[in-house]
Amino acid sequence: MRGTMVVIAPNGDTNATVYDRALKLEDLSKAVGGYIEVVPRFNRFSWQGSVERCVAFCNEQGKLNGLEGNSVATLLWHSALGRRSVNDVLVGPVAIVFGDTSFMEEL
Repeated sequence: MRGTMVVIAPNGDTNATVYDRALKLEDLSKAVGGYIEVVPRFNRFSWQGSVERCVAFCNEQGKLNGLEGNSVATLLWHSALGRRSVNDVLVGPVAIVFGDTSFMEEL
């Protein structure tokens, strides 16, 4: 089992962590700073020269809590959608998770 979580901060900084175990809810919650929400249809991510199937998570209450917009993650999301989303943006840190089959099945 092997996977990676890339966290994109609102200022564009990224932090990648490699896991050899299943992710825990606490890992995801800490990464986005609160309750998690799956980003709809954010299922492709270009990482180190290859396109990975992924699942992306954001802070469920990020907009309600006034978190800063995340333009880098929003552009990546729109790219995965193949178009600009209808007036929607991602806010706060966004966690993008990808890995081998066993890692992804444990999400």
